[in-house]
Amino acid sequence: MVLNSLDKMIELQKNTVNIRNICVLAHVDHGKTTLADCLISSNGIISSRLAGKLRYMDSREDEQIRGITMKSSAISLHYTKDNQEYLINLIDSPGHVDFSSEVSTAVRICDGCIIVVDAVEGVCPQTQAVLRQAWLENIRPVLVINKIDRLIVELKFTPQEAYSHLKNILEQINALTGTLFTSKVLEERAERETESQVNPNSEPGEQVYDWSTGLEDTDDSHLYFSPEQGNVVFTSAIDGWGFGPLTQDEIAQRRERARQRHAEKLAAAHGQGPVESIHCGGILETSPQGEPRGGEQQVESMAPNPAPQEEDSQESFIAFARVFSGVARRGRKIFVLGPKYSPVEFLQRVPSGFSTSPDDLPTVPHMACCTLENLYLLMGRELEELEEVPPGNVLGIGGLQDFVLKSATLCSLPSCPPFIPLSFEATPIVRVAVEPKHPSEMPQLVKGMKLLNQADPCVQILIQETGEHVLVTAGEVHLQRCLDDLKERFAKIHISVSEPIIPFRETITKPPKVDMVNEEIGKQQKVAVIHQTRDDQSKIPEGVQVDADGLITITTPNKLATLSVRAMPLPEEVTQILEENSDLIRSMEQLTSLLDEGKNTQTIHRKTQEKMWEFKGKLEQHLTGRKWRNTVDQIWSFGPRKCGPNMLVSRSVDFQNSVWTGAAGRASQGANRYRDLGNSIVSGFQLATLSGPMCEEPLMGVCFVLEKWDISKLEEQGVGSNQNNEKSDVVGRGEEGERSCPGADEKQEPPDGCSQASEKRTSQKGEPSVADCYGPFSGQLIATMKEACRYALQVKPQRLMAAMYTCDIMATSDVLGRVYAVLSKREGRVLQEEMKEGTDMFIIKAVLPVAESFGFADEIRKRTSGLASPQLVFSHWEVIPSDPFWVPTTEEEYLHFGEKADSENQARKYMNAVRKRKGLHVEEKIVEHAEKQRTLSKNK
Repeated sequence: MVLNSLDKMIELQKNTVNIRNICVLAHVDHGKTTLADCLISSNGIISSRLAGKLRYMDSREDEQIRGITMKSSAISLHYTKDNQEYLINLIDSPGHVDFSSEVSTAVRICDGCIIVVDAVEGVCPQTQAVLRQAWLENIRPVLVINKIDRLIVELKFTPQEAYSHLKNILEQINALTGTLFTSKVLEERAERETESQVNPNSEPGEQVYDWSTGLEDTDDSHLYFSPEQGNVVFTSAIDGWGFGPLTQDEIAQRRERARQRHAEKLAAAHGQGPVESIHCGGILETSPQGEPRGGEQQVESMAPNPAPQEEDSQESFIAFARVFSGVARRGRKIFVLGPKYSPVEFLQRVPSGFSTSPDDLPTVPHMACCTLENLYLLMGRELEELEEVPPGNVLGIGGLQDFVLKSATLCSLPSCPPFIPLSFEATPIVRVAVEPKHPSEMPQLVKGMKLLNQADPCVQILIQETGEHVLVTAGEVHLQRCLDDLKERFAKIHISVSEPIIPFRETITKPPKVDMVNEEIGKQQKVAVIHQTRDDQSKIPEGVQVDADGLITITTPNKLATLSVRAMPLPEEVTQILEENSDLIRSMEQLTSLLDEGKNTQTIHRKTQEKMWEFKGKLEQHLTGRKWRNTVDQIWSFGPRKCGPNMLVSRSVDFQNSVWTGAAGRASQGANRYRDLGNSIVSGFQLATLSGPMCEEPLMGVCFVLEKWDISKLEEQGVGSNQNNEKSDVVGRGEEGERSCPGADEKQEPPDGCSQASEKRTSQKGEPSVADCYGPFSGQLIATMKEACRYALQVKPQRLMAAMYTCDIMATSDVLGRVYAVLSKREGRVLQEEMKEGTDMFIIKAVLPVAESFGFADEIRKRTSGLASPQLVFSHWEVIPSDPFWVPTTEEEYLHFGEKADSENQARKYMNAVRKRKGLHVEEKIVEHAEKQRTLSKNK
């Protein structure tokens, strides 16, 4: 047991070769924090008797109450082996899926990791996730199989059964590692193939080399876990013992030592023999050398884990960081580079040979300059101040709250590229609106939410158009922790929290072939429709033409332009492709806007071009058939926000525009005539996809086809005005155009889509024009396109889409029925059920709507007496099959559902709940089919 002073730690920090940055990763409740306690007790920071019970690294009160880790925390430990002194920076990370962003933070600044697996439960979903994260960050893992004592005490295994059980766990882990390795090799092979296609003039030797042989020839033996390699340790962290592969002599020595200790315990009832600490030799030997990486400049990766720490009864913001190169010194000026910072942009703005102080440099996006105010040595619950930190060390930095949002790279030179952003396993999906109980405390709430946004890498803070402050979190436990932090640490005020805001999506489907009683539609005799709900909902106003195949034809209010729009459901595969490539679509939209402005786009990155054509190829592969012919080339825009999973396709003969090439025939007169109004059409499409007709939720998987776009009447008016204004110059035309809409254009800039022809027409003879009553023509086009899209949706079968969780539940056979009961009550669907070999545990995989998930974990624990615990991870969007507007229309449906048809309609229930929350009209009667009520009281 070694208790070290601060001076000793500072001395160890300078020996870079002997520094190891290790994080502990595992599924929830597999024993990470208990293992960390044992390692900390070896340094004398805590008593070995309290190791496993104290949970020293869980410094938050809610962590101690719940018994799970919620924030990554670091501590520096001293370890001696073979006369060599090592500094171990140990980081304990959470295992709960809601806090997987903290795992990403810990993995980024480490060289190696300890993967802890429960000997009874084996490989769990989060074990797979952390193994994948460790693989992606390219850090060396060591396997610790914990709770070995449970095999003997609980499962009563014989040595042979325990051996085969542990062997199975090792095989499962190695199978996962093999899958990761295979996918990496196949990715490299695919990259080689694309490079050979792009560079056909490469040397013959490069052409012959084939990556398909990579799997057979590459030596991957060092990747797998095996006790012979020294990267597997067997422990019981709660009891404070562990071992690696042992020889017969070592086993005999340990047996003798155990006998002696047992005799000592019997001899002295209150005596305690020396507890053997966990054997860490194998762990440390397999960790990679912690030598500084990078060039001569100093680079620190700012992991997004700033957390307020108490210091002199005041809270300060501490950033979690690692020095990769150079020395971090207190008081030094340094550049803060955001994840989107580009050194190319900086070098373009600053001429070569330019030298000045950092404060006088020109402003560059995502770059700031600051001073390193305070440097700290992280010691679990405590901080020790430092003057400088050599490379390879983990440290805390104070005073960065005004410069770093979630993560950043610190560097002494602005020409350094930043580290790539962190990849998170969990997606924020649970939303709540928060407001202060006393309106005067709103500034404290805004400040507190800003601090929370910085402190948590996964949380999102939004201000909606309604003015609500919305908190988006990864799950129920994460939400509760964020609200507690907001109330007690950041805002320090009483807040009101809304019910969770459940996200939905709206879509359309193909017309069903059977009705609600599985009778073929069209074969039954229709009866009088008593309920007019569906007709009221989809009522199309006068002046809007609807064809039999759902084509909507609508005219602008001034009757000068006519639009014909049809809505079609996209195949599921295409919707998925659009979701996955949202970043690429966003960059394509930027390129298209540059083309429209006539700017040079020759500097498009080669990889971006390759991704664009690959994306286009995938769309062409799935959009096949007669109705989708040439659709990919005619895609005009994506929505909502120009990067969503909906498409606008232009099939107008007069004007062709495409996201791939920009507007076709740009030099022609027709293209110029239509181009200025095109932005208004796209804006109307964006508004329509942002809020659908059912409950104002975004659309998903819908393709709007603009079949016809007729502005011939506008052109006729333009020709008449041209004859009267032949001698007017460009300036005169602009002035007359401005006078044409006095009521509409005073408060806003003239819109881009306002054509010169309409401007000339409205100024003709100085008479009040038709357009004056309805505002600018571009605004009319936006509103008309939006209405056309909404009506096109309403004539098709509309459906709601619900967000779905993947639910992994481990339960014993005794409580299996209760688990299924809770799942079916909450609209869950079981996908898979398998028994874990050698145990009575079942692994159940199911999907569960996010709307039904609140309180699910608590209910399932109560119903099963704590024998089952679920893991919920956001998975996908799924169409709710029931029609929210359905009413019975046939004899069979009336017989089955009754005249009232008041059985539960899940989609209608969700839709009405969202409409009520948004203050929209809800079609429901308070009293329907009223009957006389019998009163029980005699005095009434």
